[in-house]
Amino acid sequence: GGCLRTGTGVQCNEHLGLQLIEFSANQGNPTGINKKAALLEEESKYDDAFELYQKCYVHHKNNNNDNSAINALLLFNLGWCYVSGDGTNKDAPRGENLWKDACQMAPDEGSEEAAWFLYQQYERDNPKEAQKWLQLAQDLGHEDALECGGSGFY
Repeated sequence: GGCLRTGTGVQCNEHLGLQLIEFSANQGNPTGINKKAALLEEESKYDDAFELYQKCYVHHKNNNNDNSAINALLLFNLGWCYVSGDGTNKDAPRGENLWKDACQMAPDEGSEEAAWFLYQQYERDNPKEAQKWLQLAQDLGHEDALECGGSGFY
């Protein structure tokens, strides 16, 4: 749906792309949920985006951790909501734990961003922990992490 909506690699059909995103999100597909939530975030509808991420996450937890119901990018995005307070009460430790869960799914999309943001969270107060996440972000090819070069901590 996303490629069709934007014309990435295929002839653009925005209407059909949006319909496919809506359909896949309604089916509980985490990729569809990520795309639909991103569109809501573009409209500053952070509460609605958070609700989509949270609903998918709770479904995942209630269905014996069926990995088809979750992906690293969704965990990263839900974690972002908690760390930043977008759509929910700010709860940085909860968001960081979701980012750590996303990192456990490496090299899935979203795990590199989770590692990079964990590095940034720990950089000031816990350099040793930060280094672990920087290394993972670099190993996963995160562009900003690669530009950091060495850790500078040792």
